[in-house]
Amino acid sequence: MTMAVTKKEKDASEYKALVPALDQAIKILLYLQEAAGVKMSLTNICKAVGMHKSKGHSILKTLHRYDIVARDPDSKAYTLGARLIPLARAVLDHLDFRSAAAPIVEELAKETEMTVWFGLAMNQSLYVVNKYEAGEHFWATPGIGQTFHLHEGAHGKAALAFLPGAERDAILSAVKSPRDFLHELDSVRKSGFARDAGEFAKGINAVAAPVFGPGQQVVGVLLLFGTFPKAKMDSLGSKTANAAKRISQKLGN
Repeated sequence: MTMAVTKKEKDASEYKALVPALDQAIKILLYLQEAAGVKMSLTNICKAVGMHKSKGHSILKTLHRYDIVARDPDSKAYTLGARLIPLARAVLDHLDFRSAAAPIVEELAKETEMTVWFGLAMNQSLYVVNKYEAGEHFWATPGIGQTFHLHEGAHGKAALAFLPGAERDAILSAVKSPRDFLHELDSVRKSGFARDAGEFAKGINAVAAPVFGPGQQVVGVLLLFGTFPKAKMDSLGSKTANAAKRISQKLGN
């Protein structure tokens, strides 16, 4: 006689199949990624991921050996290590997302004579995977691999407007005035794109639109920015939204 396996039993079985130390190491890396370059102490890291300091120290020491994390000799604090850069580049070079977006990013940049980039939404951040500068050059132009929080800028509004409620609320917990932000998200859903009039970077205006994968799931954001006047936001926003739809179609949406 066969017995039905309950969901709880199945989850427990899958958990036992995990390698605990590896699971904890990944949690540490994701936490350091969310820290966006801020050096974190052993105490803060262990408290955030929920592990004993001795265990955390052993894992960090191992990751440091392979330059997966970097350790400041003076403060003894940790950040992500340089070894992750070639690993990330290897992943990016083989992502269908990147190849699907690249020609459209370039086309939109050339048509508008602006800077355009496409980023993937991961772990409450946006990870830049494509960029094309057709007009003005900015010393602070985002580089490939740079990450941005999803609770700020036009890129954040474009993604948050279409994320599931629970995920959106978790990200909005970092916003000082979530009600104002939520009100703006309604406008984004109606127009299909988000606006940023010098809020994220002084003197720089931006418009952004979400990119969807199969099942209407937000996978990234297409963003256009420059020193264009506010009067051009609607026309540039519409162009960006249409370009984002074309990328979504190529990704199976």
